[in-house]
Amino acid sequence: MKFFPEKSEELKSSKIIEEVLLNIKDNTEISSLTMRRSDKYFKGNIEKNFFKIISSEKPLGIFCVFEGRLVQKESEAIIRLDAKFHNTFKILICIWSLLPFFTIIINFLEFGVKAFALFIPLLMTFGFLYFIINFLFKKSYENGIKDLKRIINQ
Repeated sequence: MKFFPEKSEELKSSKIIEEVLLNIKDNTEISSLTMRRSDKYFKGNIEKNFFKIISSEKPLGIFCVFEGRLVQKESEAIIRLDAKFHNTFKILICIWSLLPFFTIIINFLEFGVKAFALFIPLLMTFGFLYFIINFLFKKSYENGIKDLKRIINQ
């Protein structure tokens, strides 16, 4: 069980790679993976047959990063898509998650074994955080994949 969700999927389009890539480029603001106002569906970077984008839909679009590779098979374009939880939020959550452990260690040094009772609420908090992260990722993924499917089949 991973704490930070990931998803892989293959999308197919009856169009050729160049058309699919052009549709993605036309609907993507070329920028870093940050949240700013945009009239485009996505923000990110697009290279030859690879893209790394986030949905520009606020407020949930930023949690899911889509990385895709385009491959031409016979008469259709195939996008091998990997969706991951945004690295910035991974780092923030990891740092914030370490702080309670330092608190428990400091309390253990001061109060002894009684400080270990703090592990129960800490584990409950991590369980709640796990479900929140998965919920945010799921909503961000659903919104982004809906727009991406619409764009590649334009």
